[in-house]
Amino acid sequence: MVDTAFWVTPAAAISSTFPEGLRELAPTGQVNLRGKAGEAAFTGGVKSVLGLDLPTEPNKVATGKDWKALWLSPDEWLIVGGNDAGELVVTLEEKLAGQHVAINDLSANRTIFALEGPHSHKVLMKSSEVDFHPRVFAPGDCVQTLIAKSQAIVEQVDPETFHIYVRASFSRYVGGWLARALEEYKPDT
Repeated sequence: MVDTAFWVTPAAAISSTFPEGLRELAPTGQVNLRGKAGEAAFTGGVKSVLGLDLPTEPNKVATGKDWKALWLSPDEWLIVGGNDAGELVVTLEEKLAGQHVAINDLSANRTIFALEGPHSHKVLMKSSEVDFHPRVFAPGDCVQTLIAKSQAIVEQVDPETFHIYVRASFSRYVGGWLARALEEYKPDT
């Protein structure tokens, strides 16, 4: 198991200044999985390891006990959760041996921000070209987009909570951007 206790992202330098409603989440396992969703051996093998069916509908999230799977393309998912992505990679490789798949541990690749509160939809709509209005984007949805000109994956966790996955190297920039966008909605004191 990889010890993530010492991992520090560029966003850590400014995270103490984040307004209420924005925080950087602790490092968690992230595995990129590619395979053929139409093949029962692939989907069955993945389900036996993760305990969930991979989402096949575009921009959806499937959640299991320890892991969740974010749909990224017809043959690609981001598996998030657990503490040992390296062990998950090995287990998936063994279970899917002989199949045309790609399985990579990307845990150190992305920082995850939690954007929470009644204005989270508005902050995202200020930061991206995607329509995050509750009529169109709801819990269980995810999308790849740009947040402040940086590649990101946005997942809606509940009605007022989003997880935003950004490359670690851009985390300080995106974290600062989101903090400034959220400041507009800060209650007057």
